[in-house]
Amino acid sequence: MSFRSTDLFTRLLKISPLSIRELSRVITTAPHRYKTHYIEKRHGRGKRLISQPTAELKYFQRWLVDNELNQLPVHDAAMAYRRKRSILDHASPHSKQRYLLKVDFKDFFPSLNENSLRHCLNRDRDYSEEELTILCNLLLKSTRIDGMPLQLSIGAPSSPFISNYLMWEFDTKIQQYCDVMNVTYTRYADDLAFSTNTPRLLDQVLGSVQKVLASISYLPLILNPEKTVNVSKKRRRLLVGLTLANDGNVSIGRNEKRRLRAALHAHTQGQLSRDEVARLVGILSFVWSIDPSFVETLCQRHGYSGISDLL
Repeated sequence: MSFRSTDLFTRLLKISPLSIRELSRVITTAPHRYKTHYIEKRHGRGKRLISQPTAELKYFQRWLVDNELNQLPVHDAAMAYRRKRSILDHASPHSKQRYLLKVDFKDFFPSLNENSLRHCLNRDRDYSEEELTILCNLLLKSTRIDGMPLQLSIGAPSSPFISNYLMWEFDTKIQQYCDVMNVTYTRYADDLAFSTNTPRLLDQVLGSVQKVLASISYLPLILNPEKTVNVSKKRRRLLVGLTLANDGNVSIGRNEKRRLRAALHAHTQGQLSRDEVARLVGILSFVWSIDPSFVETLCQRHGYSGISDLL
């Protein structure tokens, strides 16, 4: 059976301006329709490979997520890449707890591959093998290494949703364990956070995370021991760039506030270029979503009624 005769191919054909032959070619060559480049990671930790799909491939990826796959399960513990969810939602549940454990995956997106996607779609949907081939080709990229499965790319608009979907079973099992242990759990992409008020309880959690990973064979994920952090209120607690203050609030931190005060002062003195002002406005808009009172007070102190006045 050719994938041209499947219901999924027919649905894709209806929403595209392509002919049968052109759509077939796009599907067949989709894993190779990416342009790659590198960006610097934060804090000089090396470079990250970005793979941008071509415009027509982005169109199909967005359509698939919005129309074909949008009912697939995503766990409530997943805070990244979801409407009305943010890093604040990831950090806030842990802010009033005394102890915090942070765990990170190595190469999160590239580790999620064709085997992962086929397994989960077989579990949750009644797709034929030919339809699975269409979905894997359109949603995953080639590694250009013979014998290696297609993988999720950093840069495709569909990758965030697919990553959350593929993590559903993992999130479910971890949440069930944490409910029993009275531990709070949230995940922001590859950043896992656990918190509790019980001393030394989080020492057990790391081993349990590894056991859950080992029990899910289709997820070839590996923990990054260099990024595992287990801290209490006695030390500075950071989570996805935010500070968990000892008073139970979430903040951007004193150093970042100091930098923003200095930047806004420089703006009032006419020392920032137009691009620098635009960048400052973007940062302040983000910070407003975390700590609106700080931004409003800062703007008013320098004679601005709001962030937009800076422009």
